[in-house]
Amino acid sequence: MKNNKNTTIIVAIIAVVVIAGITAFAMSRNNDNGMMGNNMMSETANSQSVQADKSSSDYKEYAALKGEDYDRKFLSNMIAHHQGAIEMANLALTNASHQEIKTLATAIVSTQSSEVTNMTDWQKTWGYPASSGTMMMDHSSMGMENTNAGMMQSLDGKTGEAFDKAFLEQMIMHHQSAINMAATGKTNAEHQELKYLTVAIVSAQTKEIQQMKQWQKDWGYEN
Repeated sequence: MKNNKNTTIIVAIIAVVVIAGITAFAMSRNNDNGMMGNNMMSETANSQSVQADKSSSDYKEYAALKGEDYDRKFLSNMIAHHQGAIEMANLALTNASHQEIKTLATAIVSTQSSEVTNMTDWQKTWGYPASSGTMMMDHSSMGMENTNAGMMQSLDGKTGEAFDKAFLEQMIMHHQSAINMAATGKTNAEHQELKYLTVAIVSAQTKEIQQMKQWQKDWGYEN
């Protein structure tokens, strides 16, 4: 009897230890998952904050430029900016799940490719250094190219719903940057052609942002 009693006590102790270990492990996993989720949310918030700061900086930078200085800077950077949008849109044509995004992407590729051609021609006509292609002389757009690369990286490896969510987030920020660059063009640009273009960019991309935000709401992508 005594041996049986001791055995029972030992089994009970082992059971308590095992249960305590399992509980501790579960709590540790929950804490790790919670920290991971918080870190991901923090990184997203930080990214959006950085983009917002850059967007504000874009507006201030271009608002301070007048005449030829505005035109030269705007063309150099907007050509690179459009090329980034075209690259993202081409990726959407194959990776997006919603037809609405593919339709938008087709429009972006068509419209902005045409605008890049016009802006490149204006650089030549107005005697500004080329900022793209084999004759590239103006390297001021390299910062914009780095921004484009970062946005493309955020879409890398994503397909379907995950791609659509990321694409809308990135393209909304990308469009807002273009709007801020073009916002003062109507008054600050030297050439009438550029005045018309900047007004068209603000109008078109403002409407597209509104549409993309509605899709975020309709498809449950809002954070």
